[in-house]
Amino acid sequence: MPKLKLLLTALALVVLSIQAPQAQAAITQTVLFNKGDAGYGCYRIPAIVKTKAGTLLAFAEARRAWCADSQEIDLVLRRSEDDGRTWSATQTVLSGTDTDPNAVATRGNPAPIVDYETGRIVLLSTMDPGTTTRPRTPYVQFSDDDGKTWSKAKNIGDQIDDPAWGWYATGPVHGIQLTRGAHAGRLVAGTNYDNGAGKNAGQLVYSDDHGDTWHKGGTDLRSDATPQEISVVEKVDGGVYAGARNNAGTSGASRMAAVSNDGGETFAAPFATIAGLTTPVVQGSLQRLRAVDQGDRYNRILFASPADPDRRRYMTIRSSFDEGKTWQTVAEGTRITSDWSGYSDMAILDTGEIGLLYEGGTVDARDQIRFARFTENDIGHPDAPLGATTPDVSGLHNDSYLRGGPTVVPGKYGQARDFDGTDDALQLPYAEALAVGAGDFTAMAWIKYGASTTPQAIFWGYNINEFSQFWLRAEPADSRIRGLITTGGNTAAVQTTKAYNDNAWHHVALQRKAGTLSIWIDGTQAASATAPSGSVSPGRPFKMYVGQRLDGAHHFDGSMDEVRLYKRALTATELNSIRTTNSTTVPNAVLDLPLG
Repeated sequence: MPKLKLLLTALALVVLSIQAPQAQAAITQTVLFNKGDAGYGCYRIPAIVKTKAGTLLAFAEARRAWCADSQEIDLVLRRSEDDGRTWSATQTVLSGTDTDPNAVATRGNPAPIVDYETGRIVLLSTMDPGTTTRPRTPYVQFSDDDGKTWSKAKNIGDQIDDPAWGWYATGPVHGIQLTRGAHAGRLVAGTNYDNGAGKNAGQLVYSDDHGDTWHKGGTDLRSDATPQEISVVEKVDGGVYAGARNNAGTSGASRMAAVSNDGGETFAAPFATIAGLTTPVVQGSLQRLRAVDQGDRYNRILFASPADPDRRRYMTIRSSFDEGKTWQTVAEGTRITSDWSGYSDMAILDTGEIGLLYEGGTVDARDQIRFARFTENDIGHPDAPLGATTPDVSGLHNDSYLRGGPTVVPGKYGQARDFDGTDDALQLPYAEALAVGAGDFTAMAWIKYGASTTPQAIFWGYNINEFSQFWLRAEPADSRIRGLITTGGNTAAVQTTKAYNDNAWHHVALQRKAGTLSIWIDGTQAASATAPSGSVSPGRPFKMYVGQRLDGAHHFDGSMDEVRLYKRALTATELNSIRTTNSTTVPNAVLDLPLG
């Protein structure tokens, strides 16, 4: 029977306020594909991209009779030219066999890639006869008019498949175009196969000619795991992070990852289980939200997947702030729906919003494919940027948040801030520029205090207790000001012989320089000690405060002025020029808060 090439579906718009595990998030959701629409028994396997022109293309498998993987399945598409507010009618992108578009065949596993150099949209997919799961053959087709029309699909089995292999699948999730390093411009996508001899492989494929020809890339063939349904994201160092479903994984341990450092040609190491990233056995999707090399203060990669370890429900967004090394827990993530949910894909909209296309349903995860739209505010900033700020004049715009309400008072130079010893503090933004790592640094401030004898934090960064950290704290009850660094459990501390709590202005600085930790008071080194090597700021995301400890204790009771942080060890001459003239020409400041 001839197929409808335009499928009329009802668009149901629902605005939901959904309770996230830690915060209320306002998520706008639209149902794009609904079970039963246009005579299809099921819609599955979503994929989404934003084109160079800013159009959203939402792909899905339209399964004719039921939800099984091998049957009459067409690839369909809806377009949005207004960031997901409204959507076009459904169009068929691919159906049938090479010679008969109305024949029974399975066309699925969409893996769209946007070529931002040409504007072309490249679509990888997989075909089988529809009456059996073999053979599985990869195809490629193109749109050069923003997804309105598509070329005839071309069989590329001779390029990235093998006659000996059994199951083969592209994606299903968007691929990427590399933008960094020697392979900038390359298209990369994930695939998987079984080799017909008891082993399974996760594999990357790539194209250096805008999708015309394809090559087999990094491959992990093994019998102890099944890395598949690979989602890829480009790291800020130019590597490719590949996140996979382990189809042989146990409950709650079904996510794996590998990295390619040569543009997808090889994996640096085999896929390894991602500890703590709890999901059922299901596809998940990755999307970069922020990158420091593109002007952002921090890196952030998003991961979307159901969060129940056993069943496909609770679609949740989790984040990595360290390029995939660690991930937020379920409790730290943001739940998009409490319904059943399954496969997903993401795109960043021209508005800066996050677009999530995912399977969901109140009865079955395969009931609908929904488009959710939300902001970073909805999923949470790592430093909760709310309220008034005090400007950073270092040039890096690390404006800091005024917590509690420290008041403006006369300062050592111009104006300062007075902290009440109860709830006043400055929260520094989460910014990679503020991570001093394993290098030298100098942290400083003018202080004026004396009303309280409790411990009072001046500077505190990254962590507390035995974890990697640094801090500078007044301890008047012990007649001292003390500074400390910890790196991987190794600690060094320095301290003065008096507290300087005489209600007069004093310049204090903590410095690491070439393996030595030192504390300076009023331009003179007061104490030094051998400093352990290693990073004081390895974790992500981290927190930094002026005027309190990270957990809200040890509030400063007095005034502060001219808070600065340098990613190097300043000389005694430089320290004194800052102290005596408030010099603003000393280079390499990553934070400079006049506090006026």
